[in-house]
Amino acid sequence: MDVNWAPSRVRRNFRIDTFSAICGGVYISVLVTFMPIVVRRLGGSTIDVAIVIAAPFVGHLLSPISAYLLMGFPQVRVVAGTVTLARATFLAGVLVAATPLMLAMTTVVTFVISVANISAYTALMHGIYPDRERASAMANVRIGGAIAGIAAAAVAGTFIDVIPAAWVFAAAALVGLPGAVAFFLVRYDGAAKVAARRSLPTIARDVWADHKYRRLLLSFTVFGIGNLINVAVYPILLVDHFNASNSFVGAMSAVSSATMIVAYLVWGRMIDRGSSIRLTLLNTVVTLLVPIGYIAAADVWLLIPVAIVAGIVNAGGEITFFTTGLLAVADPRVVLLIGVVFMTAGCAIMAGAVRLLAPTAMPSARVAIESPAD
Repeated sequence: MDVNWAPSRVRRNFRIDTFSAICGGVYISVLVTFMPIVVRRLGGSTIDVAIVIAAPFVGHLLSPISAYLLMGFPQVRVVAGTVTLARATFLAGVLVAATPLMLAMTTVVTFVISVANISAYTALMHGIYPDRERASAMANVRIGGAIAGIAAAAVAGTFIDVIPAAWVFAAAALVGLPGAVAFFLVRYDGAAKVAARRSLPTIARDVWADHKYRRLLLSFTVFGIGNLINVAVYPILLVDHFNASNSFVGAMSAVSSATMIVAYLVWGRMIDRGSSIRLTLLNTVVTLLVPIGYIAAADVWLLIPVAIVAGIVNAGGEITFFTTGLLAVADPRVVLLIGVVFMTAGCAIMAGAVRLLAPTAMPSARVAIESPAD
């Protein structure tokens, strides 16, 4: 048996992973929920808000380069080191930022650093959790983070109304730092032989040669364009159209996190027992209900069902972000409608790609819930 999967070591790593997720849940909940709202309320332009929303996307866009450069380094140190550095950078940045643009750029730098660990994190999850239990274990870890996120969103929404937002962001970063440092204690004996580093042209050629993968990539690209367009619009609608208070935004986040607790359990079990790629298709189709809900909502309270759906899809897969210049020339709800068209087309292409991919050809990684520790 793999020494990394010895019951005592798995339990120890699970406890550390859970503690890290709880601390990270507080930090990421406050950052993701309130940064675009705060930037907008401070007078930030649609471009400033879009930069905040684009931050995770920029991080993911650059992550292949980071993965290539960090290949061969101990995975635990890569994951713990990048997350610690990212949260320390965020803490320093929010305390010195004097404009909405500075807050936005701090967010971008933070995500570029934190998402650099995505390859190491994914490989590490394969290493420390047995195949048959990995998705469920990771789901349970994220439940701890979701519970912490509920409390953090509710408390932060109240405090942001009465004290400077920078203090609230700094407090969240301080809570998140111990969880990042604790991850250094994860025990993992990696493979004795490090995989040879192939050239980038070779990697690109091999990826392009797989036509099934190309079709799947096309589906994610088309769907992603629509989804990423929409994500930039949500905070602008909350502030400008619905005039939602910070407390209400915090309540929406808490509802979403509460939904994620149940959704993580369901997704984890479904993924362990079925095809993760087919469930990814289901998750993307359900995601369509979020922008449709914003378009149809006549009152701010009608956004609560949208928050529930968001919790389901957030638990089911990574949420990526993008920026759009369409806000300068179109009403936000028109932009959402354009996004829905792209997302629907992406779902149709993905359905065809899923039919081409045999479940046995998919790796044991459970991609629907394996997201890096931000």
